[in-house]
Amino acid sequence: MRQLVLEYVFEGHKRGYNFTSSTQGFSDATLNLIWRSAMPRGQGWGANGTYTGAKSLKCFSLADGRFAASDVIVTDLRDESGRGGIRRAVIDVLPESAFQDYLRERLAAFSPVVHAAIAHKPSLWQRKQIFDRTLPKMGKDAQLVFTAPYQTPDGWQTVEALVLKLILAPLSPLKRWGRVVPFTTLALDYRDESAVVVLPTDRAERLNGGLVVSL
Repeated sequence: MRQLVLEYVFEGHKRGYNFTSSTQGFSDATLNLIWRSAMPRGQGWGANGTYTGAKSLKCFSLADGRFAASDVIVTDLRDESGRGGIRRAVIDVLPESAFQDYLRERLAAFSPVVHAAIAHKPSLWQRKQIFDRTLPKMGKDAQLVFTAPYQTPDGWQTVEALVLKLILAPLSPLKRWGRVVPFTTLALDYRDESAVVVLPTDRAERLNGGLVVSL
């Protein structure tokens, strides 16, 4: 496994988001793809400190047969203009064959409280919604948007764990996206996001239905 760190640089001639770990062994094309894809989309990460401490896991395929798993946290840092919502991503790069085991390890690492909360989820109604919204519309650009109320970073762990459980389910329709299911467990906008993405409920209201499932 290789690891990269993408974070905000405050000094020097390359201020802004940059890789701060060694990029040796990665092609420019791969680094560009990871740089463009590692951070969850949306504006307002710094709004009133609501998302400070929030975490998001984002997985996507690379052209060389590997996949990237970007572990993102919203920091309490502010840029030169005083704007908050600065994020930091630690990106694991692994072979495609390791995707399932990687997610199983991530899911197993959640606390017993989180596992108890998702033990009987998804409900039969949620399962039906997922099947109904994916099977007839699985075109190349299809996207499934999950929504859930966002309250605290710790509370959102239950949502992230449930997404991993859904992707790992043996008969999950999400596997129709391939061996590596592109997903983001927390974003503020669905546009230019993963095939499977979770938005806070208030951010998804504009979608007016479509491929949307409430968790």
